[in-house]
Order: sequence, then structure tokens, then C-alpha cells
Amino acid sequence: MKRIILAAATLSLLAGCAVGPDYRRPELGTEVPAGWSAHDSTAVRTSLALQAGSGRDGRWWTGFHDATLDSLVERALAHNPDLQAAAARVLEARALAGGARADRWPSIEVGGTASRSKSANLNFPGFVSPHLTSFSASATARYEADLWGRVARGDEAAVASLLASDHERAALARSIVAAVINARFETLELSGRTQLTEATLTSYRQTLEAVEDRYRQGLVPSLDFELARQNLLAAQAGLPPLQQQLAAARRRLEILCGSYPHGLAPRDRPDRDMVTATTLPSVPEGLPSDLLERRPDLQASELRLHASVAQVGQAKAALYPRISLTGSSGFSSRELSELGKSGTDVWSLVGNIVMPLINRGATKAQYKAAEARAAQAAAGYRQTVLEAFAEVENALDLDYYLALQQRDLGEATQAAVQAERLAADRYRRGLDNILVMLESQRRSYATQNQLLTVERQRNAARVNLIVALGGPWDPSLDATESDLPEPQTNQGVSP
Repeated sequence: MKRIILAAATLSLLAGCAVGPDYRRPELGTEVPAGWSAHDSTAVRTSLALQAGSGRDGRWWTGFHDATLDSLVERALAHNPDLQAAAARVLEARALAGGARADRWPSIEVGGTASRSKSANLNFPGFVSPHLTSFSASATARYEADLWGRVARGDEAAVASLLASDHERAALARSIVAAVINARFETLELSGRTQLTEATLTSYRQTLEAVEDRYRQGLVPSLDFELARQNLLAAQAGLPPLQQQLAAARRRLEILCGSYPHGLAPRDRPDRDMVTATTLPSVPEGLPSDLLERRPDLQASELRLHASVAQVGQAKAALYPRISLTGSSGFSSRELSELGKSGTDVWSLVGNIVMPLINRGATKAQYKAAEARAAQAAAGYRQTVLEAFAEVENALDLDYYLALQQRDLGEATQAAVQAERLAADRYRRGLDNILVMLESQRRSYATQNQLLTVERQRNAARVNLIVALGGPWDPSLDATESDLPEPQTNQGVSP
């Protein structure tokens, strides 16, 4: 065994020359500006310092000041099935990386045999040999000298794939968090619109009762009564679709949290009161190039590219000779009691060299294919980065213009409510006909509905902007979405 270990150590000293390209981040092929070019992008920025590598820190959703939202996010991070599947993929990659790392070291097997036999000689009928008994115990070691880095490149690719799986898990967690927040905002918007519709119906019923009373007194024609009745029925017909949409939105939220999709209102806190954050979560200061370090999905894409480049070296090493060493050492004896004593020791040492010859064309084709896959991964990475830049630019524009729209709609809503009051007063005094009053009611209802929708869109736009930028990160919020439950082999969901 000492001879085997010495031979393996000698071969390991010769190893270490890894063929193939070493990984370098590819050029994007285009000039990246020094700042974002979206319209007035600084309007949604803060002076938060950008820290490299801090792209997974900060419970930023707490900036919406919604305790129910915080609880929903925590439930989703713990029980979302897609996130549990991602955790299982991390476990798979971890196991594969461990297997690739093990290939760099000698493998040792121990075993033993015991046999007893007898045989007959066909040339001498009736002759039977005596019983033969033998015992043996041995240890066998196998080692491949990684002279060209085939095993090392495989280890490099496996580690890069493991890290990519972990970053993909973090990116999925961020997407799930954003989906939960947006689903929560959708339920709040629909709850607010449902509540507004019910309040409007109450107002329309009161209007209809007042018009009917005046009609019975002969003060207004039947046309006024029918128009007021039509106004009520039309608004009433819009309530069931809102209720159905609200139930569907709640079901989407429950699925994200890994719960049964009942579609019922939460018992702990009814969400019928529209909650709008007075202060939206802030957005970090930064440059476009910072996305490459902040966004886990981009980091995962780059690590996948790194693995592809390492696999090129692995495929190239297959073109060169493979040298391996197999040795065994042990004892053999006809008596079990003699096993291990002097004179029963046996050993063997075999060196192998394999050089692709007849199938070298196929091996070279595999190498060329690996190069092509790496080129595809590099192009895909550049495309992913450019799309990420576009996501931020679009999100900055959307955030800015929605803020303007929300401001104008807020003022329009105030004016519409005031106009509705004035029109109702003028109708009661006989200064205007009923059409003016009904039209002012419809406009007030429509404007308030639109404002609720834009408020939800503004919140969703800020969420999408934060996710696109890979931030923001507040050092005071030390709990992070990277603090996900450690991947486990049994990912059960509690009832």
C-alpha cells in the first residue's frame, strides 16, 4: 500500500496543467452609460450607499408598512412550492459538486473472499481432486492523474453550477416576494373598489328614493325616475365582477403562500379598507454596471456561463492521454488462521494509459460542441444583461409617469366629488335637470375607481423597480430574504 500511495503522490505532483480557457466575464459589446437615461430617474432615488455584493440584503417590503403583507411574505418564503423545488435543486447541485470534488482524490475499496471447491478430471474418470479452501483480504486503490485538468475542470463546472443554483433560488425568492406584494396590492385595490361600489350604490339608492318621492308628488317627470333607476341598476351590475376578481386575486395570493386557494377574506385582518403606503420604499443610488453584482439572476446567469467555459476545458482534456493507477495489497491463505502472517502478503500495481485514436473524431466533435455551447451561453448572458438594463430604464420611466398621473387623478377626484355635491344640490333646487346630476355621479365614481387602480399600479411599479435594480438595502433591516430556510431533503408543508 505504501508503494501505491507513493506512486499516486508522484502522479498528483505531475497534475495541475488544466487545458482549455480560463473564465473571464465577457464584454457586453456596447457602451454602458455612467448613469440611467430614463426620464428624471433621480426623482425616485435616495442617497443610500451602494455596497458591492449586498444584492440580497434587506426586508425591503416592510417599507410599505403593512403587517399583513409582512406575514404573507414570510409564509411564502417558508411554504411556496416553487421555492421548495428550488431548494431541492440546490441540494442536487450540492451533491453533484461533492461527487465531482471526490473524483480528484484516490478511491479505495476493501474486500475479502472465502472459497471452497473441488473438481473432476475428465481424462481420468473417477479422479476427483481434494477440496480446495482459500481466504483472502485486500485493499484496492484507484487514481487518475489529472495531467490535463479534466477532473479539475469538472470540479470547477460543478461548483459554478452549485453557486448558480443558489443564486437562482435567491432570484426566485425575490420574484415570489414581488408576486406576493403585487397580489396583496391587487386584493387591496379590488377591496377598495368593491367598498367604493357598495357606497356608491347606497348613494344611488338614496337618489332614486328622492327622485321617486318627487315623481309621486308630480314635481318631476317619469323620465327622471327611470334614469335614476337605470343609473342604480347599471352600477349594481358592476359589483359581481369585482367580487369575482377579488376572490380570484385572493386565491392567487394563497397559492403563492402555499395554502389552499379558498378565495376568502383573511380572518385575522379584513382587507376591505384600502391601504396605501404613505412612503414608498426607497430606491438605491447606483450605476447601470452595478446590476451585475446586485441581481442574483444575473449572477446565476454568469455562473452558468462559467460552468460552460469549464466544460470546454473538460472536453478538451478528453483529447489527451488519460493515465490512471490501480493497485491492490492484501493477504491470501488456505487457512483463515494463517491470514495476515508473514509470507501470505500479495500485492499488485498496474498503470494504465489510454489515448483516443479511432474515436478521436467523435471526441473532438464533443469539444467543438462544448465550445459552441459556451458561445451560446456568453451571448445569452449578454442578452440577459441588456434586458436587465431595459427593465430598470422602463421601471424608472413608469414610476415617474405614474407619480404624475396619481397626482393629477388625486386632484381630479377632489373636483369630481365636489361637482357631484353641487349637481345634486342644484337638482334639488330645480336649477338643473337630472342628467347633469347623474353624469356628475358617474364621473365621480369612475374617477375614484381610476385613482384606486393607479395607486395600486404605482405601488406595483415601485416593487418592480426595486426588483429590477436589485435593491434597496437598509442596514437597519438585518433580516433578509437570503435568510431562507436551509434546503432540506423533506420539504413538507404544514396544514
